[in-house]
Amino acid sequence: MPNVTFRMEDTSPLLVYSDAWTTGTFQSDNLTEQYSQSSYMYTSAMNADVFFVFNGTKVSIYGGKRARNGFYQIAVDRNDYTPVNGKTDNPESFQTPLFSSTWLSNAFHTVNLKNANAGSVVDLDYVTWVTAVGKEDEQLITNIFEDNDPSFTYEPADAWTTNLNNLGTFSGGSGHASSKEGSTMKFSFEGDAVSLYGPVGANGTLYSVSINVGTGLPNSYTTKKTLSRSNQLLYHASKLGPDRHTVTLTVLHEDGASGESTLAVDYAQVYTTPSLSGQGLSTGAVVGITLGTVAGFIALVGIAIWGVLCYIKQRHNRSFFYGFVEKSKPEKEDELSAHPFQYNTVPSGSPPPTQHTLLTQVSHGSLAATPNTGQWPRSGGQDSIETSVSQRPLLHQTSNPNVQEIIIPPAGMSEKMRRELAPRLQAPPQGTRPRQNPAALGAQNHNMSTVREESSGGSNAPNLTVATNTDNLSYGSAPPPEYTQQASAIPSTAASSFYAREAYRGH
Repeated sequence: MPNVTFRMEDTSPLLVYSDAWTTGTFQSDNLTEQYSQSSYMYTSAMNADVFFVFNGTKVSIYGGKRARNGFYQIAVDRNDYTPVNGKTDNPESFQTPLFSSTWLSNAFHTVNLKNANAGSVVDLDYVTWVTAVGKEDEQLITNIFEDNDPSFTYEPADAWTTNLNNLGTFSGGSGHASSKEGSTMKFSFEGDAVSLYGPVGANGTLYSVSINVGTGLPNSYTTKKTLSRSNQLLYHASKLGPDRHTVTLTVLHEDGASGESTLAVDYAQVYTTPSLSGQGLSTGAVVGITLGTVAGFIALVGIAIWGVLCYIKQRHNRSFFYGFVEKSKPEKEDELSAHPFQYNTVPSGSPPPTQHTLLTQVSHGSLAATPNTGQWPRSGGQDSIETSVSQRPLLHQTSNPNVQEIIIPPAGMSEKMRRELAPRLQAPPQGTRPRQNPAALGAQNHNMSTVREESSGGSNAPNLTVATNTDNLSYGSAPPPEYTQQASAIPSTAASSFYAREAYRGH
């Protein structure tokens, strides 16, 4: 908050002197002009004192240190400081600090100066003090109100006059004065501190001061002084707060005073800051700006987070909605479509294969059963095999285009062999298929009889079929298939050799 330094001269009514104090004049001291405003107060009486009350944090007292001066003592809030010798040899000093306090609490304080050496002199020129106004880091605003401003109210109106002597010494060339006891002047303002100024002199009078805020200050002063001085501090109050305040001065008369006594008012100064005056923002505006700032900050943070998430989505191929999920891939026909197995058939005009061998292999006790031929796809078709999950045959295309391999997985442990699902081998293709040694050797290894087919192709060629007797199958063994010749003709469209594997596993 701004620290404001206020100042009052030795002739200010706010300085309360004891009876032993005298005004320095040119008649008594030819160095009077060395003092501020060519005036000062002094005393040579033991324990003669002067005091004043202020609201602030620091105070300083200024005077002269001369060859005639002696010891003086300062007390702040009834705490006495060690007496100080104000005597100095040539050259003498003026307007020099007699006392400067350390930083005090921001509150009301009473300062007292007294003469501590009988026969020696102590003098007083002016006093300064520091007061905090408003809040920290704010600009100080000082408003000056002339006596004819609407902020001033004079009652009764006919008791106050503006026709004054020496108007040239008044600020703005105007002033109000009253000599009627009980007449009042009211000044209304908004601010944290206020100072009222006016002239003092031989025709001054007593007056009382009241304000709507308790200040702890004396409530009666006098403008009656030996010397006439303008622009003197008649009243000061600080730490009043942001509300509207009213200061009232009431004219009083001194007992036994002779002649006309007058109270004159020149102008007022109000000290404030933007947060305390109408020039600052209202509470609603401050709240609105604060909320708007917070909302804007939250929006910026949200945009930043959204940008980061979009970046993550692009870099890691992820989309997000209350979390992350894998980005869905576009559907492709080759990934989502299931194609059944297709047999590779050999046209009837193709030459016969190099190996004319029918390999029939049976693994005893390995599989429970094989599906029947009704579930196998036709040699030229594209039907898929539809069996149970545990016994669905797997069709595998070997490297030899003339060989077909059927792999039937084993039945589940809880399934029983179903005879109706046992496969039946289809008839071999039409044509001459000489059997070679590997087929015969394979038949011997499986205790099977070799098949002899040496006839050349033609309509009278014997038809070879394989019959498997499943009536007396047991779980421990699987008999070899039986081959018989049938008189029916073999279709001419089947021209390729095939390889069939069947397996049985006992339960």
